[in-house]
This record gives sequence, C-alpha cells and structure tokens, in this order.
Amino acid sequence: MLELLAKGGWVMYVLLGCSILALTIVLERLYTLLRAQNDTEKLIGGVKRLLVQGKVLEALRLAKQEKGPVAAVLAAGIENYGRGIKEVERMMDLTAEQELYRMRKRMPALEMIAQISPLLGLLGTVTGEIRTFNVLNSLQGVSDPVAMSSGIAEALLTTAYGLLIAIPIAAIYAYLDSLIQKNVSSMNRASIEILDTFANLNLEESNREASDIG
Repeated sequence: MLELLAKGGWVMYVLLGCSILALTIVLERLYTLLRAQNDTEKLIGGVKRLLVQGKVLEALRLAKQEKGPVAAVLAAGIENYGRGIKEVERMMDLTAEQELYRMRKRMPALEMIAQISPLLGLLGTVTGEIRTFNVLNSLQGVSDPVAMSSGIAEALLTTAYGLLIAIPIAAIYAYLDSLIQKNVSSMNRASIEILDTFANLNLEESNREASDIG
C-alpha cells in the first residue's frame, strides 16, 4: 500500500485523505438514516386512532417514543393541536425542514468527493506525464527506463485510484439520497394525514355544538 502511494506521487495522498473522509461520512450517514427508519404505516395509523378516540396525550407520547423524521413531524403537529389548522401546518412544515437538514447533513461533502476524485486522478495523470517527458527531455529514458516508468506509473495509478473512489461513492450517495427521499415522502404523508384528522375532528366538534344549540 505504501509502495503504491509512493509511486502515485502526492496526488495519491490527497486521494487517500478523500477516501478516508468519504468512508467516515458514509458510515455516519448510514447509521443515522437506517436508525431513523420505522414502520410509518403503523405509526401514522396508531396516532390517528388515538386522536379519533380523543386521546391526544397518548398520541403525543406514541409519536415521541419513536425515532426518526416522521415521528418528529407527527409530534410537532399534535403538540400544536388546538392552535388552528394553519398553525399546525406551519409547525409541521418547519419541523420537516429541520429534519431534512439533519438528514442531508454532510451529504454535499460526500457528493463533492465523488466529483473531484476523478479530477484529482486526472491531475495525477498530467503530473505523471510531465515527469515522463522530463525524463525523456533529459535523455534519461534511454539509459534509465526505471525513471521513465515511474512517471507512467504515477499517471496510471492516480487515474485508477480516483475512479475507484468516485464510483462506489456515487453509488452509495444515490442509495443514501433514496433513503432521504423516502423519509421526505413519509413526512409529507404524515402531515397530510394528521391535518385531515384534525380537520375532521374540528368538523365533528362544530356539528355537535350546532346540534346542541339546535
């Protein structure tokens, strides 16, 4: 490994740093996003059932005991029940934005590494070719083929290593982004379901009041 780094020149050390940083981000994001997964259908159904039964505190307790962005959005809506549909919607949207920010944390850095790794590999190719031409210009290539081959090795190694970093990172980034989009869709659905439930409860309450007055 150290021998390959030495042959690849200084660009290889930069690529090594990028790969270590990318691995750290990937492990942290995987842990965070997978840990936030839950049974959305069951959670939303349970919260709605408790709300219909008038058990608002139990519904809030159920939402808060779960982890993840969907549970956070549900809890924000229930906590503001009674303050009006518009206020409930505003607080749920605000919570959803905060959760999206948390889910996308460090994702731009991972995307940047996937983009610049091939470019760094290309830079290493250029520096390796420059070394090769310098050897040829000094006529060392004829008498010292090892000196010339070192430049070629630098060019090939950096290109290959840059691609080896970029390709899996791009694939993992796409997977992580799919998890985020899934959570965003679930948050939107949870928000709509809770708002509809609150609207129906308010309508039933209004009908009861009108019936009592009549």
